Amino acid sequence: MFRYKPVPLSICLFLFLIVSFASRSLLGAEGRLLVFGRVQDNPVRAIKDRQGFVDYIAEKLAPLGITGGRILVVDKVGQLARALREGKVDLFHDSVVPTMVVSKWSGSIPILRQWKYEEAEYYSVILVKKDSGINTLSDLKGKVIAFDEPHSTSAHVLPRMLLVENKLKLIAVVAPARPDPDTVGFIHSSDDNAPHLIAIGKVDAAGTSHREFQILRPEIRDKLKIIASSRSVPRQIISIRKDLDPKIVAALREILINMDKNPEGQAVLKGQQSTTKIDEIPPGSLEHLKDIERFIFSSLGKQVDSW
Repeated sequence: MFRYKPVPLSICLFLFLIVSFASRSLLGAEGRLLVFGRVQDNPVRAIKDRQGFVDYIAEKLAPLGITGGRILVVDKVGQLARALREGKVDLFHDSVVPTMVVSKWSGSIPILRQWKYEEAEYYSVILVKKDSGINTLSDLKGKVIAFDEPHSTSAHVLPRMLLVENKLKLIAVVAPARPDPDTVGFIHSSDDNAPHLIAIGKVDAAGTSHREFQILRPEIRDKLKIIASSRSVPRQIISIRKDLDPKIVAALREILINMDKNPEGQAVLKGQQSTTKIDEIPPGSLEHLKDIERFIFSSLGKQVDSW
């Protein structure tokens, strides 16, 4: 999960130089660069963390005229969508919600699943204190739940879908205000902070991923319980721009799916947040992704435009 923040002028200039260089290189007579897009508020870190991954792929694509790899870093999901539409980015990876938003805005195509943190899929949970007297989602009426950032897959959209699917009406509140008895109030907290707000009594419940629940400090985790879980979704998704050369797409799929078959590929994957493999997205997951996309654009409205 990433936090999207305003970017200083110096970084904006840095990004402009990257974009300009990538755009010129794509038109070079000798060949073209493979450009990987990334939404992150720290361009230096984003490039450092993923350059080896992009270099590995670009080297394997050399027989098709790829001369190298570059990373284009932006600070908004909408900027990545625009770069894809304009042909300035060839592929990217992200969690489900940003992936589906970018797909809607740019036509990008999800093609593969990435096992980030050694997980093929993950799911969300809704947590409450064990002694709260809250045992079901209906018990959240008149209570307040904390989500993380609006763009978060596991700590906002999936738990929010759970509440809506159970016919609960959500309303934004400003703590310590309480919602009406027939509604569920919600607030947004900072990255991975929602469960801690239960511990200090700021909220009654929190939405987060099952993994984040498991790695909470024992003194916090042991006081909490799960009252609902979402369906699983792919841990991370690799997508391509809609008009990428089919020959490159076919080769790219083969390269990525076989990365875990050799020591060099395994080492590169491990550097991508402990990725263990890349494989096909299960058909059932693809259908669920479209459901999530519909929910985002039907339920979150103008909020999505700011991502």
